[in-house]
Amino acid sequence: MKLMYKILWIEDQMHSIRGKKRVISNYIENEKGFELEIKYIETFQQFKDEIGFDSLKNYDLLLIDLNLDDDESADGNKIIESIRNNNIYTEIIFYSSHYENLLTLLKENIPEGIFTSERKQIDTKAKKIIDVTLHKIQDVNNLRGLIMAEVAELDRIKKRIIKKYNQEADGNFKKYIKEKVFSKIKDDLECLKCLVKVEDSECSHDEINLEELQNNFFYDTSKKSRTVFKIKKSKCNTIDFIHENYMLDVIDKRNVLAHEEAKTRESDGVTILKYPQNHKEEDLEFTEEHCIKIRKDIKKYKALLENIEKAI
Repeated sequence: MKLMYKILWIEDQMHSIRGKKRVISNYIENEKGFELEIKYIETFQQFKDEIGFDSLKNYDLLLIDLNLDDDESADGNKIIESIRNNNIYTEIIFYSSHYENLLTLLKENIPEGIFTSERKQIDTKAKKIIDVTLHKIQDVNNLRGLIMAEVAELDRIKKRIIKKYNQEADGNFKKYIKEKVFSKIKDDLECLKCLVKVEDSECSHDEINLEELQNNFFYDTSKKSRTVFKIKKSKCNTIDFIHENYMLDVIDKRNVLAHEEAKTRESDGVTILKYPQNHKEEDLEFTEEHCIKIRKDIKKYKALLENIEKAI
């Protein structure tokens, strides 16, 4: 599972269904919590010339206006035959103002994964098929993959913020990183004293190579978040990025999904993952509601971090 939901839409009169597009966009982005990318193509020939069948694997849904009154009407069977012969596994909705004619064209042999709709009902049908595509991939392992990939992307944004801010920051910034962000590093290393020799560092904060430090394992996502929070308070405090909330909303869930085994709660049959004993919550529930919240939270913090990057 990925955060970006991609639609390829073949329609030569997109202005006539702007309202339908808004409904579909709102459903995917605001109700389901995904980012949305729609690629518009006017004709099936343009699709073959510019995109091709091999690229369809990159899309989650294909919408095709099969208008049987235009010049492409004679190609209706060819379009369907081409899709069938190219082993397309992307869900496809053919729609038309002449729905009965569309059904007649398809009635003999509808390939698997192909659906039909009246033109005026395309938004309603698309929402149903979107639910079908999401249901197929919405499991714990897919959610693990999504949150791991997206947190890595959030870390890349944080690294850019820190690098950009450091170009104009004075020595107090590196001092903050050494004395505050890494204040507990000795405690962490103390646990490894049987493996490595731990000594007090003689170097000053001025000697810190921040670019190298950012690629160090110990400068993890939590420490980067704390650093960015410091930058935000200094440069753009009105942006609603709060380190503690980010940890609760994203990182704690990432950690649970990355390390804990999914189990079934006996009382209600809900799939859960256990938080550590000192966490404010006991269980991370794997439900549709919580999956949507995780996606929305990732989108929210990505937007906040991008705003910080622009503001500094």
